[in-house]
Amino acid sequence: MMLNPSAKHLMLATLFSQLLPSIGAVSFPATIGPYNTSIAATQLVDHHRLDPYAPTPQPRTLMISLFHPVPPAACRPSLTPYMDHITATFEDKEYARAGIPAGAFESLTLQTCKPHEGLNSTWGRQAKGSKYPLVLFSPGLGNTRLLHSALAKQLSSTGYIVVTIDHPYDAGIVTFPDNATILAANITTDTQILDDLNVRVRDVSFVLDQLHRPSIISRLIPGLTCGLDTSKVGIFGHSLGGATAAEAMLSDSRLIGGINLDGTFFGSVINRGLDKPLMIMAHEGKNLSTDASWGALWPNLKGFKREFMLNGSKHGTFTDLAEAADLIGLREEFPTQAAALLGSIDGGKALQIIATYTSKFFDFVSKGKESELLDKLSMEFPEVTTGGI
Repeated sequence: MMLNPSAKHLMLATLFSQLLPSIGAVSFPATIGPYNTSIAATQLVDHHRLDPYAPTPQPRTLMISLFHPVPPAACRPSLTPYMDHITATFEDKEYARAGIPAGAFESLTLQTCKPHEGLNSTWGRQAKGSKYPLVLFSPGLGNTRLLHSALAKQLSSTGYIVVTIDHPYDAGIVTFPDNATILAANITTDTQILDDLNVRVRDVSFVLDQLHRPSIISRLIPGLTCGLDTSKVGIFGHSLGGATAAEAMLSDSRLIGGINLDGTFFGSVINRGLDKPLMIMAHEGKNLSTDASWGALWPNLKGFKREFMLNGSKHGTFTDLAEAADLIGLREEFPTQAAALLGSIDGGKALQIIATYTSKFFDFVSKGKESELLDKLSMEFPEVTTGGI
C-alpha cells in the first residue's frame, strides 16, 4: 500500500513545527563508497509524445538528476542544496497547513564535489568505456525525485552513475530550469494508477534514449563529448517506482535487472513474469503473503530473485525522510510519532542498509560479482530478514 501523502504531510508537519526553529543548515553524512559525487540536473523534452495529462497539447517534458562518481583526489568539496528553492518552498507550504515553519527542506544539503579542471575528459573516457554502470531510479506516486537524492548519492559513491527521474503530473511538483512548474494530477484509482504506470514506463525508455546522446550528457557534465552506454542498465524504484522498474524491464531490453523498494506491483508483469534479476525489499510485515501482487508475481519470476524485509521500517523509511528526521533530532523529541511514520530503525542505518543491498545487487547484475549478502542472513545487518531464496 502506498503512503497517503496527506497523512504523511500532516504527521511530519506536526512534528517538524516544534523542531525547525532551532535548526540551521543540515547536511546528510558521508557515503558508504570510496567515491565522491557530483550532481547535475536537466530537462528532457520528448517531441514524439504528447503529455496525456497536460491541459493543452504539448510534448512530454521530464526533469532528471544525474549523480556520477568522482575520485576523491579530483574533487573540490561543495555543499549542494537538497532541493531547489521552488520545490522546497512548495513542500514547506504543503506542510504549513498544519503549522510547519518555512525552511524545512531548504535547511538540508548534500555533500558533493565540483570536479577539478581536466577531470571531465578523463571521466568521459571512463563513462564511454563503461567503468561506471548506469542505474535509473523512479520515485513513488506523489513524490519528487529529490526525496531520494541521498540514496542516489550513496549508490553513486560505490561506482555507479545514477539518474533519478521526475514523472510530471505524478510528482507533487516538478520544477524546471526556467522556474516553470507542473503540479500533480489527481491519480488515485487503480485504473488511473495503471495508466500512470504505462506513462512512467515510456518515460524510462525515453530517458535511456536521451542519455545515449552526447548533446544531453554535455549539459550534465560539461566537456563530455560522448553519450553514456545504455545497452545494459539497472533500474530501481520506491513504491509505484518499484512497480515501474519491473514493468519497464518487461518492455525495454536495455534494462537488465531491477529492485522494487516496498511497492505493490501493477501491470502486465504480474502475469507475464520476468527472466531478469529482480530484488524486493519491504518494510516490516510486508511480504509475499501480505501483498497479493507479490505473491502472484513471485512464481512467474524465472531469473535471479530475492526478497528481503527491513525490520523496524515503515513505507516512509525507503525515502530520505527517515535520515532527515534523525538529522534534525525528531527521533529523540517525538519517538512514538516518528516511529509510526518512519519506523523504529535509525534513519542513517536504514539508508546504509538499503544502499548497500542495492549496490550489491547491481554489482551482481552489472558486473557478475556474487555477494553472500544476497544469499544468506548477514551478521553485519541483523535488521534484514531474508526470504524467497
